[in-house]
Parts: sequence; C-alpha cells; structure tokens
Amino acid sequence: MAEQAQILPLPAPVLSHHGDTIFAPMQEWLSNGHVPPVLLLTGTQGIGKRNIAWFLTQWLFCEKTTFAGKPGKQVSVDSADDGFFGSMLLNTPTVPPQNTEDASSSTQPCGSCAACLRALHGNWVDFKEILPEPDSTILKIDQFRNLKSTLGFGAHEAPFRITLIPNADRMTVQAANSLLKLLEEPPPGWLFFLTASDPTLILPTVLSRCQTLRLKPFRKEILEQLLTSQGVDRNRAGICSRLAQGSWNRAVSLSSDELWGKRQTLFAFIKTPSDQINPLVDWAALELENFTLLTDQLEYILHDLVSWSLAPENHVWVNADGRDSLIFHTTQGKKRFGTVEELRAFWLARAERLAQSRQEVLTPMNRKLLLQDLLLPWLLINRHASSDAV
Repeated sequence: MAEQAQILPLPAPVLSHHGDTIFAPMQEWLSNGHVPPVLLLTGTQGIGKRNIAWFLTQWLFCEKTTFAGKPGKQVSVDSADDGFFGSMLLNTPTVPPQNTEDASSSTQPCGSCAACLRALHGNWVDFKEILPEPDSTILKIDQFRNLKSTLGFGAHEAPFRITLIPNADRMTVQAANSLLKLLEEPPPGWLFFLTASDPTLILPTVLSRCQTLRLKPFRKEILEQLLTSQGVDRNRAGICSRLAQGSWNRAVSLSSDELWGKRQTLFAFIKTPSDQINPLVDWAALELENFTLLTDQLEYILHDLVSWSLAPENHVWVNADGRDSLIFHTTQGKKRFGTVEELRAFWLARAERLAQSRQEVLTPMNRKLLLQDLLLPWLLINRHASSDAV
C-alpha cells in the first residue's frame, strides 16, 4: 500500500479540475444517504482515474463524514428507484442524510482524523486493489478468485470495504464473468470502484451494473502549472504539457529526467537511425514499460511529422526539444522519397505498424524481434543521412 502514500493528498489543481465531475455526485450521496455499489471512472489514459478512486476512498473513510458510522440496512428495489442513481442502487449501503450546504467541506476529507492519517500513509485495511501480475497488463481470473475467498468478511475499521479494479477494460472474459457474480449480489457493506480508458471493452453485463463518471482531460495550462510547481523547468513543462494531450500522468512521466534524456536518444535515432537502433532496441526490450514509453514517443514524433507534411511553412513543432533532428529527418526523407506525399505515406505506414505493435506486445512474442521489425524501416532514410550528417 506504500504507493497510495505518494498520491494522497491530491494536488489542489488536480482536485479542483476533477471536482467539476465528482463533487456534485458526492454531495448527492451524502444528502440521499446512498453510495453506488459499483462506480466506474472513465476518461482518457493517465488523467488520474485511479487517483480519484483513492481520494473517494479516503473521503468515504474519513471520520468527519457521516459515512464513518456503520452502514445501515440494504436498500430495497422500490426505495432504490427513488435514489439519485435509480435502479442501480440495489443492495446499496445506506447512511443517514447529511446537510450539504457547505459544499467545500462536505466533499473534502479532513486529512487529520485517524482514518485519513491511515489513508495518507497507505495503512488502511479495508481497501483492496486488484492488479495484474508483474510484467502483464491483463487482469486474469486468478486475481478475482482470491477476492472471492474473502466473501463473508465485512469492513474491519471503515464504514465500507472497497475494492478498486484499475483498467477494468483489460479484464479477460473469464475474469469479467467472475467479477459479475460479485456485482450481481454485492456483499453487505462492499463497494467496487472500477476505472477504464475504453469502457466499450468492458463486458456489457458488467457495464450495466456500473454508475459511470467520466473524468475530463486536463487543460495545457493546468498541466504546466502542476509541472512547474514540482520544480520542472518552464520550457520543459511547456513541451510536456502540450505532448501530454490532457493526461496528467503522461505529463509527469515525460518531464522526468530519465525520459527526457531518452527522448534525446530517440531524436538521435530519428536523425541517424543506424547509430542508435541497437541500444534503443536493447533498452525498450528490457521491460514492457520501456516498450510503451518508446512507442508513445514515436507516436508523438510521427504525429508532428505528418502535421508538418500538411503545412510545412506554417508548422510549429510540438516536439520542440527535437526540432533540429526532425528538420534534418524531413530533409533526408524528401531526398529518399522524392516528394512530401511519398514521405508522408512512409510516416503513415510507420504509424499503422506502431498501432499494431501495441497489441502484439501483449501476446507471447519476442519483444526484441518486435522492436527490430518496428524500427528497421527507419534505416531507409539513414542511407542518405549517413553521408550528409556532419
């Protein structure tokens, strides 16, 4: 649970941004005395869905909210129909209504009670997270078998027992069916939080059990503010916030010294691929995370290059830290292919292959061979670059 301690409390700009989505439902839960038994947080990858789930858990556990009392009786079908979430409130834990005139205080955990301190230090015992096996992104049935073994056990200290399932859109069909059996008849006092970047990939029968809140991407200005407040250089923060496309986690990852340095290696590869391909392949093949980081950076670069090909005279390079390498690459590319249109076709083919590789890497495939297949075509342009590079 140590990782939670690094996330809570949420930065104020993050909470303020997502508050537009979550505060109104939170106040409804308090005023109606109902919490949805299955809550799905959706939105683009990296915008903080998992972080908001942690925040909601801390808030529900906080001793200053009325949820700190033990859950009352289970709601019947008829009474659920009158609730904020309609018929989805079957078997919903209920608590006494609370006056929510002061919205700012009613939607904030106090941060100082025993429950909040346990949450801030990652020591809570009534919160469980279902994660995939190491070096995997798929949630399999084994994780849910372990969860089922705890059926019959209620909360130890908190008012609820909360299970968080990040990336629920990556469950196998078997895992989803196993979860469905729990969601059909949630144990008393149990809540389930799910997150998904693409909810259409969730089994429809599971999706139908969820109350959904869609989180919005971050504006560039907010991301830049978050990065500079963490000591990131303003120029780097500006580039990263543009590349992040509304993703908080992506902006933070891009701004790290390690990844910022790796981007320079990638720009060197774009300029003279033959000099950099072997170390780049070796690094990206080490871990799935490295592979994902590399393909993400290539995607940003390809998008920049294709945009340049549509309006070369007016193009502003989003990857400003690699501008010289990208301009050199376009010059050599035009020599190799003859026209900008042919060069664009090359980049679009690389983008299509890149998209395929994201699926292939999840299968039992040699990652190094996949990377070589992904990067070797860039050597076509290197024949000209090698002779012209200074």
